[in-house]
Amino acid sequence: MIAKDTSYNAKNLRKMYDTWYANALKTKVYPQYADFKKNLESEKDKLPQGSAYEKLKEMIGLEKVKQVIEQAVTYSKMQKLLADRGMPNARRAMHMVFTGNPGTAKTTVARLFAQILKDNEVLSVGDLIECGRSDLVGRFVGWTAVQVKEMFKKAKGSVLFIDEAYSLVDEKNGSFGDEAINTIVQEMENCREDMVVIFAGYPKKMNEFISRNPGLRSRISFYVDFDNYSPDELFDITKLIAKNNGFKLADDAYETLAPIFENAFGTEDFGNGRFARNLVEQAQLAQSVRLSTLDFDSLSGDDLVTLCAQDFSKINTGIRLEENRKQRIGFSKVV
Repeated sequence: MIAKDTSYNAKNLRKMYDTWYANALKTKVYPQYADFKKNLESEKDKLPQGSAYEKLKEMIGLEKVKQVIEQAVTYSKMQKLLADRGMPNARRAMHMVFTGNPGTAKTTVARLFAQILKDNEVLSVGDLIECGRSDLVGRFVGWTAVQVKEMFKKAKGSVLFIDEAYSLVDEKNGSFGDEAINTIVQEMENCREDMVVIFAGYPKKMNEFISRNPGLRSRISFYVDFDNYSPDELFDITKLIAKNNGFKLADDAYETLAPIFENAFGTEDFGNGRFARNLVEQAQLAQSVRLSTLDFDSLSGDDLVTLCAQDFSKINTGIRLEENRKQRIGFSKVV
């Protein structure tokens, strides 16, 4: 396969070797597997393509997030096509920053994004590898760089999701946290061809983290802001969570839940989807207590799976209504 008096780059040689190796295996070493690849491709065509992207589009809210993810996937596919055609420096890093309050689905979107990149043949593995400070910062001198490199090696071909990335920032310069950030920056560049790093955290703290290392900001291609859910979106999320738990909401539940969601916006570190999940779980407990006082034999199957306004009305949300209303700015009542 190698022509005389012809030069080849490493990429072309690797492709030629892989082709030769596969053919040799099928024709000389294991000829009984000659039709294996053909059958594999036939089965692959039957599998659903892009299911993760469909799940992302079906998620409640997150319209800005969906738009950025769609742009990133389209961009990465084009860059891969250009790189495969041998265009120099065509492939650009896909590293991202996710900023948002708790419960805004940052981890869920990152997991779907990894699968989307795999479905579109941008990443080879497509897993989500989650880590934090304890996974990256060593206890002794010389350990941190090794731990960071091992984590990047583990995430090869996938998405490395560094949650609460600002926890790497220490008060003193030159500490283990700075060593971790410096090594991360180096590995981000070394692994840019088949890996995506996503830094995630609360909006106010992420800017300090990004500014810690001069080379970090230049290696971030996309900044994705996860806004708080609106009261209507939170109600839809509550219905979905209840449905996934085997329950449904009564028609009168909205009137009780709407002011709860509206009032929650003024609180610090509002839980968003987590807040909605907590409401459903508490309502299920309240429903159990309510049903226990009734004649069980007279209850229908619908009664057993319905959460009504009464089940939500006695929930302790931890929010003091009067004080919160004084602090809130720019939110009106839901009608």
